[in-house]
Amino acid sequence: MGKYQSERQNVNRNIVEIWVTEEEDPESRRLAFRINKRTKTIMFYPKENDFFLSEVTLDGFENLPDDFSNNGYIKQGVQYYLNKKLETKSIASLEISKDKTTTIRKVRNQEAYNLTLKYDDFKILREQFLVVNNQSSQSKNDILDGFFYNHFPDKFEESTSTAQQQYRNVIRNLNSDIIEHFTPDDLNKMEGFIADLLDKRYQSNSHKFLQLARTKIKVDTIAIDRILAEFQKNLEDGISENLWGKYLKKNLFLLDSKYVKILPELNVILRGSRNVDFGMIDTKGYLDIFEIKKPDTPLLAADTDRGNYYWHTSTVKAIVQAEKYLFNAERKASNLAEDISREERISVKVVKPRAILITGHSDQLDSDEKRDDFKVLRQSLKNIDIILYDELLEGLENQKNKYYDQITEN
Repeated sequence: MGKYQSERQNVNRNIVEIWVTEEEDPESRRLAFRINKRTKTIMFYPKENDFFLSEVTLDGFENLPDDFSNNGYIKQGVQYYLNKKLETKSIASLEISKDKTTTIRKVRNQEAYNLTLKYDDFKILREQFLVVNNQSSQSKNDILDGFFYNHFPDKFEESTSTAQQQYRNVIRNLNSDIIEHFTPDDLNKMEGFIADLLDKRYQSNSHKFLQLARTKIKVDTIAIDRILAEFQKNLEDGISENLWGKYLKKNLFLLDSKYVKILPELNVILRGSRNVDFGMIDTKGYLDIFEIKKPDTPLLAADTDRGNYYWHTSTVKAIVQAEKYLFNAERKASNLAEDISREERISVKVVKPRAILITGHSDQLDSDEKRDDFKVLRQSLKNIDIILYDELLEGLENQKNKYYDQITEN
């Protein structure tokens, strides 16, 4: 856990606030506790993303109880395991009270519950954590399982701590009906479990690789089929430029595996010009900037005097805008890299960045002259790549049609 600094502020004669700042990040200052001595109520505000509720009520307290740190968390890891236990239980509010009994009550007209823990019960829970503080995380989970099962046996499950019990429960409940309930965190856990399964269950490297390849093929095929269907539907529906930008931000990783990080807020950093659609960082840490137009954006216009084709004004505007992005990015290279590093916590090199302009469709190039002139015009651009929508679609289809036959048949 990082180092913190806490400070107390007297708002008035009855109210005291405790503010917490992470030493390495002065901008992290946040309100952790608001103590009302007149009503004997303390509002606890956990750090964002550390707890499933944004606030917890402590009832009957004029001073912060020992179970809570001035640095803004519940001690002995109780907060972490309490969050794991309750975050999926539709708990709308949590109160820890000196006088009220431990109860769980359904919120009227909602599928949610208000949970009250009597402070004496809560203190027993924390004391049990003190006892097993140096033991495994499973011991702490078992404590919470037993605590909530004993108080609310109809709402919480009994501990299933042994490996054999867990195995039987998993196999018994493994069916497609549970798929709709998976959260992103669940999928991350599943991914980690499959990696452990391949690593520990199969000792033969070739067998392990074979299993992993087969699993990857299935997952890739399902994912790319979905993305292809969405791409085709977007083309048919003629969606807006903004919606195309959102779609591509989500799926460009599949088109080009060299990108490892997306920067959807790059427009804030380059605020000297119109909003940048988004930026992406490649595997070597270099920045590319993306400008998105619609598939029906005109590419070429005819020169009636000489019989040649040149950029249509719509494409000229997009190219000029991309050039402005590159100019701004290079002019502010050091500041831009620092901003990205601070905001996204990733190192980036802003050195001769490229602008990727996604626009148009090759069905506009309906003659040899148009195709030839388009090729010449495209290759004449400096640090700007133009990608057509049908080229994106072809890239997706090529991903799907990769040949794994030799791998899976060996």
